[in-house]
Amino acid sequence: MAPGSSRVNPAIRALAAPHLVEAAVRCGEQRRAVRALRGFDRWAHATGSPSRLALSHRCHALLNERDGAADEHFREAIRLHRVSETALELAKTELFYGTWLRRGRKPSAAREHLHDAVKIFRHYRADTWTDRAGAELRATGEKVAEEPAAKSLDDLTPQQAHISRLVTEGATNREIADRLFLSPRTVDHHLRNIFTKLGLRSRVELSRLLR
Repeated sequence: MAPGSSRVNPAIRALAAPHLVEAAVRCGEQRRAVRALRGFDRWAHATGSPSRLALSHRCHALLNERDGAADEHFREAIRLHRVSETALELAKTELFYGTWLRRGRKPSAAREHLHDAVKIFRHYRADTWTDRAGAELRATGEKVAEEPAAKSLDDLTPQQAHISRLVTEGATNREIADRLFLSPRTVDHHLRNIFTKLGLRSRVELSRLLR
């Protein structure tokens, strides 16, 4: 590329397209949004990626907010986000869909999606998005529940805390049992109690919390 050229890499331009569409729609620049989406659509369908197709459907929903097509696009976007396990993008789509439903005077349906959005944003500490989803939820007449206090090793017994640290070091249940003179069954019992106390589901989540 020649010095001083302002050309943007096509892949970067494609990745940025959904965000450009969202910004253009908010500013009422429909033509700009349509142009940004056209190239992204071709790329998304060429790759067949569920995550990209989900973004395509979300953009089409935003561009068709005044007719019935939006509902179908939002629903398909949510389905594809779940298939591709793109949690934060799923939360954004739930927020946009909930906002659309609220404005369409469907507060009950809106609350379901907005609650999901708040929950996901909180999990990922996306504070700005959490506040935005919470504001939309309050606009439906719903109260936003306070975020539960973070849990830590302080909630565990000394032995449970010791076992947790060993898990973080990569020790197996058998290795933990040998080091603490316990049976593997007892270690497994302690781990289940640890998961319950900390609101976790796996050793991976436990290790992530304690690092």
